Amino acid sequence: MNKPPTIFEPYQFTVGERILRRRQGKLEDWDVIAINDAEITVKCPFHGMELTWKKNHFWIAGDSD
Repeated sequence: MNKPPTIFEPYQFTVGERILRRRQGKLEDWDVIAINDAEITVKCPFHGMELTWKKNHFWIAGDSD
């Protein structure tokens, strides 16, 4: 195997960012309203529901260089 490895890094959220999360085949629309070392709090722009998620659940593929 001569392919370089895929490296995953934690995604760096920012307050005010709008995210779409695919869950069970559907896209969920959320606004990031708070961030701390371990969690992010998001709010649905349509229903106003707020949820807190662990940050370690969100990763992005980075550069292998």
